[in-house]
Amino acid sequence: MGTAQNAYNEWRNKYLRSYQDGFYVYYKEAKEKLPEMTCSEAHGYGMLASVLMRNQPDFDGLYRYFMRFRNQKGLMQWQQKTGHGGQFIPGDEGGTNCATDGDVDVATALFLAKRVWKRGGPQGEIDYGQAATELAGCIWQHCINHTTYMPLVGDWADPSDDAYNLTRPSDFILSGYLVFYQEDLARQQQWGQVINAIISSTQTQLSLNPQTGLIADFLKLDRQQVYLPARGQVLESKHDGDYNWNSCRVPWRLGHYYMLTRDERIRGVLETQAHFFAGQLARGHGECGIKAGYKLNGQCIADYTDMAFVAPVSFLFWVLGWQNQLQQILGDMNNMVADNTYFGESIALLCLLQANVVY
Repeated sequence: MGTAQNAYNEWRNKYLRSYQDGFYVYYKEAKEKLPEMTCSEAHGYGMLASVLMRNQPDFDGLYRYFMRFRNQKGLMQWQQKTGHGGQFIPGDEGGTNCATDGDVDVATALFLAKRVWKRGGPQGEIDYGQAATELAGCIWQHCINHTTYMPLVGDWADPSDDAYNLTRPSDFILSGYLVFYQEDLARQQQWGQVINAIISSTQTQLSLNPQTGLIADFLKLDRQQVYLPARGQVLESKHDGDYNWNSCRVPWRLGHYYMLTRDERIRGVLETQAHFFAGQLARGHGECGIKAGYKLNGQCIADYTDMAFVAPVSFLFWVLGWQNQLQQILGDMNNMVADNTYFGESIALLCLLQANVVY
């Protein structure tokens, strides 16, 4: 755990900040001088990291911040920024709406805290299990399509809106839904259906791109009730149908579930992705060959690399036991340290921690 402890300490010193009686994860670059301070995605990462490192004071501080910024549906407001007098208020983008992945990670962390500590707070006033179960219920009610059992992009996606037909593979947090299945017994059947639906969808994506196994940032439900890669911009950018800044997390998210379960249904897509990225790595010629974005056919859409794309692949190689590729990519990651930002460094930290801590 020494290496993990050092990595956590460095990450914590750089990104964990105080706000009133709690903590948040600062997710912008200070040099940008932007009012946005954090988001639910960052908060979920912070809560997972702190429970995996058994740091209860950090965890409880992050929990208090989470409680301060829940919306009327019991989910975390996606983004906060500084307002008048230094007070935090909802950010301009998304308002009080949630983004599914942040809440899934927060609920997962709370269930893990239940297993590790049972309760928290100075007088033991935080019942982690109760808080986790309540949040899981809100996620089920507002962030899951009850017909397809696939994650929605957030609580704001309404059946009357086209966004209701979208799913974001960065929300395919199978190890989180596995914890829900194990802990949220009143909805155990539903969480099992969510896991099965996500696995089925990943198998469909593999059949569409069998040479790379890459999965698009967004998938959209077609008239045959099949999720297919988005065409053009459906929510964020013209690259919504590519393997980009959302789906770069997929090898890690799917890989972690495979690490815990050895579910053979997911192995095919992981091995295909690993073969593709091993080929990219071999073309590096002295620098990291894995670039920050690809068409689903494997064509690069960026001429640079980023830890957010590299760390999940390192986790994939580790889970599959590809030692030669793992050693090469770890060497590349060591050379990238100076260029990293919150997103890549947080993902890299969680990849390290989840490789060392069994749920």
